[in-house]
Amino acid sequence: MIPEPMLRIAQHSIKGVGIAGPASSAARLTTSKTAAAVLAALLLLLTLAACDKARAAKGPDVIVVIASGTRNEPEPEIGSPDLAILNHAATSSDDAIAYVVSQNTGQPVKVPLTPMRPDGQVDNGPDRENRITANLTEVQRRVRNSAANVPFDLLNFIAEAVRVTPTPGTLIVVSSGLSTAGAFDLRQVGWGADPATAAAELKNSGMLPDLAHWNVIFSNLGTTAEPQANLPPAQRAELTSYWLAICTAGGAASCQVDTVTRPDPPSRSTQPVPLVSLPHVTPVQGPHGWTGPSIPDDTFFAFGSYMLLPGADGILGPIAAKVTSERLGVEILGFASPDAGTPAFNRWLSLKRAEAVRSRLIAVGVPSVQIVTVRGEGTAGKTAAACHRDGHLDETVCGQLRRVVILLSPSSH
Repeated sequence: MIPEPMLRIAQHSIKGVGIAGPASSAARLTTSKTAAAVLAALLLLLTLAACDKARAAKGPDVIVVIASGTRNEPEPEIGSPDLAILNHAATSSDDAIAYVVSQNTGQPVKVPLTPMRPDGQVDNGPDRENRITANLTEVQRRVRNSAANVPFDLLNFIAEAVRVTPTPGTLIVVSSGLSTAGAFDLRQVGWGADPATAAAELKNSGMLPDLAHWNVIFSNLGTTAEPQANLPPAQRAELTSYWLAICTAGGAASCQVDTVTRPDPPSRSTQPVPLVSLPHVTPVQGPHGWTGPSIPDDTFFAFGSYMLLPGADGILGPIAAKVTSERLGVEILGFASPDAGTPAFNRWLSLKRAEAVRSRLIAVGVPSVQIVTVRGEGTAGKTAAACHRDGHLDETVCGQLRRVVILLSPSSH
């Protein structure tokens, strides 16, 4: 429908051309041209009004950036892929906005991305590119200055971040992901939990942020600073699986991970942060003088899987070199924990994992004849009570039962 003020202007303009009464052909032609010009102008006004209305309904292009900035992480920095997203929004949108949210207060700082003139119109002048660069630099500066002085609760931080604007957009999470507070405390969740199950439990308890229509990008997951130990490849992959499962369960439109390498200057935070323990290889001794490492299964395998993870050769390679150079015999024993699965399943899975380790040792150079035993021990007779402390499931204790033991014969044999 044509707005009434515009309709009156058009009627007045057409009436004013004097089309009543006799007129020459030239006059009629002039009248027609004038009327056409008026109608064209009217259509242009209507088009601009429609564009303004559509733009207002759509709202601004929004990018929210959060950086945990804890003591156990390097100084946060927006990676090049994410800077490209910010730059694209600044150059392609009429109203792109970035919000940098403080973990300490939950309060956002608004940084316009699209250069604007004082009259509110987009600045397409000769200084446009410099102004865009300055806007992106300001976002990066605020992210780099992040220094946490509160407990590291990344789940709650994400929930606060998506509430700063009613318009869903892109959320860039610059964080190690090693949350040690709130509903997703990795010290309690531990390593080896099923990511989908953990996310479903958070959702059922009402602890997941509402990520509907948001595009979420996790940046720098698993990157740590002293005193937090570096994450081995298996735990880095598992941490990524946790956060992607949480993101998906929260209803996000898309969930991505930025793995680009960036500088790691010291953290600006001095607030102590609890350390997240990592599985570690421990020495064991078997019968008849056989010795070797006991390796947590999640160093080698994803939850419920017997497919070796890419980082497995970091442990199996040196073992293979020792076996071949010293001509040692090898025993491989797989163990499962009793907290889940039937006894038959646990025996099957522990055997399949032992067989997978055998196959990989052969692939990296161990003669098959030197591998004398491959066995799945299941839970080795342990019951679910072995995973409990003070009446509660202790994932750390249970995780120690899920392992692969590689015993090597004494070199004198």
